[in-house]
Amino acid sequence: MQPGYGIRTPLESDLPAILRTVNAAGRAGDATAAAQTVDEYARIWSRLDTGRDAWIVTGPGGEIAGYGHLTAEPGEGRAHADAYTHPGHEGAGVGTRLLELAETRAAGLAADAGRTLSLVNYVYLKGASERLLRSRGYRRTRVHQRMTIALDGPLDAPVWADGVTLRASTGTAEDLRAVHACAEGAFGDRWGAGPRPYDVWADDLLYDGFDPSLWLLAEREGRIAGAALCRFRDVQGEPAGEVSQLAVRREDRRLGIGRSLLLASFALFAGRGASSVGLDVDSESLTGAHLLYARAGMAVTVSIGRFEREVPGATADGPGARS
Repeated sequence: MQPGYGIRTPLESDLPAILRTVNAAGRAGDATAAAQTVDEYARIWSRLDTGRDAWIVTGPGGEIAGYGHLTAEPGEGRAHADAYTHPGHEGAGVGTRLLELAETRAAGLAADAGRTLSLVNYVYLKGASERLLRSRGYRRTRVHQRMTIALDGPLDAPVWADGVTLRASTGTAEDLRAVHACAEGAFGDRWGAGPRPYDVWADDLLYDGFDPSLWLLAEREGRIAGAALCRFRDVQGEPAGEVSQLAVRREDRRLGIGRSLLLASFALFAGRGASSVGLDVDSESLTGAHLLYARAGMAVTVSIGRFEREVPGATADGPGARS
């Protein structure tokens, strides 16, 4: 890094300032990016040893110029690195230093696990971050797309197949477990997906801001056939909708349930004052989800690459060695 920049361990009191940097970096890459929240990061931090798994880069004036953390899934053979550079500090080597710290930490975790880990990074394509990763031996393994639709005009109405009805989740434990079963069954053919126990799934989706009235469920023959799991986000200071998951059971596909759930989500958000709705999708979805979203009027705003590099366990003399 350039002179005047430093590294330190983040403190809980840093979270608001960290989020300002994270959100500024997100908006610089995609104007439609939803703002991350303190609650979301507090949840992430609850899974980390922030003394070893998270880093702040300070600028010459002591401001937060960059932030990064590493989350590991040694049992799955993966670790995920997230790093953000404030736009005002690009070109100072902040991103490179955060990547080096993540790689060194991943090497230590690989040694502890006794196996090679695949270190995963997600970055906007065709930018400095992609060039940095490629220069360090990362390969692109997938492309995801951010898609949005503005809610500033007439919307198509959902058309439900015979025998299909729509309701909102009740938010009860029984209902949520039924939604989980539907979602897990639907995503069984998603690239890179593995089964997620209820507790893991719930930890990802059921935290501050969860509103069961925004979870739309399509029922058929007495069971949940599909689900649109939605939430509100903030995009440039305006309320916006987010479809976190859209799932249809395999045996209930080809009935238009996915499209109808999506259109019902648009109507729900429009009725509650949202300016837009967004979601993330695999550009090579085996179910053609990205094509369904496009036909419903959503457009790609940015492409995000998944990059991976194998990180072997540390050796006594290697760059990942620990003292």
